[in-house]
Amino acid sequence: MNIIHNNYCVIMAGGIGSRFWPQSRVKRPKQFVDFFGMGKSLLQQTYERFARIIPKENIIISTHSDYSNLVREQLPELPIEQILHEPAHKGTAPSMAFAAYHIRTLNPEANIVMAPSDQVILDEERFAEDMRNALAHVAKHDCLVTVGIRPTHPETRYGYIQIGNEEEAVEGFSKIKTFTEKPEYEFARIFVESGEFFWNTGLFIWNVNTIITTMTQLLPDMSSRLDAIFKQEPDRDKRRAALYECYESFPNISVDYAVIERASNVYMQIGTFGWADIGRWDDIYRYSCKDAEGNVVQGGKVEFYNCSNNLVSAAPDKVVILQDLEGYLVNDTDNALVICKKDEDDDFKKFRTGVMLKHGEEYM
Repeated sequence: MNIIHNNYCVIMAGGIGSRFWPQSRVKRPKQFVDFFGMGKSLLQQTYERFARIIPKENIIISTHSDYSNLVREQLPELPIEQILHEPAHKGTAPSMAFAAYHIRTLNPEANIVMAPSDQVILDEERFAEDMRNALAHVAKHDCLVTVGIRPTHPETRYGYIQIGNEEEAVEGFSKIKTFTEKPEYEFARIFVESGEFFWNTGLFIWNVNTIITTMTQLLPDMSSRLDAIFKQEPDRDKRRAALYECYESFPNISVDYAVIERASNVYMQIGTFGWADIGRWDDIYRYSCKDAEGNVVQGGKVEFYNCSNNLVSAAPDKVVILQDLEGYLVNDTDNALVICKKDEDDDFKKFRTGVMLKHGEEYM
């Protein structure tokens, strides 16, 4: 079999995206939203990115069962067999494990990229080159690979990866020494200045047998259940029914905590492409086109008077007048309007929770 046909991609698209409320809703979370006015959602952009690298028949979307119709709506060319339905929100480790066992039934030699559906990639060509290089590496080496980006500033919202000595590297892939999740600013500054730390992109690459062997060691209960289901139930529908019965018992944990930070065979590839995780409104602002005063308009007929550095989203036929605002988010949807500082990330959880408690889930 041609090695290219051994390459698979699993796009993780099951999150809720609560930080982007009210544009991201329970019924249409952020991965299904066109935040940049490109006519394509984050999921559609991610799919197209990997379709340049991976055979389309080998691209799988892992999503919550509630969102399967949204996936089919946005990716109508994708066969239903390439959508994995997660019956519960259980974090990325269970969904990753489900995908690995599923792919092994399709191709026991598969090399897999696990990719979030909510990232910005600035250099698509370099990204493709890095992914091909990583896939070729895990096909030859018994290791798990994550992709790190050299930090440009002390960012406190990203995880950091510390690499080991050059002597431990294998063909340019660095042995990982430590992981640090979302450090305080002073630690982030020290990390950046040291030159030993990289931003953790959440992109993972591995051979299917390597990851299943690793999971068997680190997540034995979950692995044994999946192993039994996939060995005993060759029929896809029966397999899905058996999986649904036990999925609720799986731990609610990320693949980072469950596997990557505990395994001994983890290496890092330095990503050479521009990258950002889309985690808050200020990220949308940073990567959107701006007018001369730094304002971003994603919809509506907006008139600014003495305004700068604002992000405005409204219905296309709505007129919006703003005066004397600087650094604000104005987000107008069908039944919710939010006006606040666009970089007040922690407040969005408070806003969303307060609305749900006082006014009900219909606004979620």
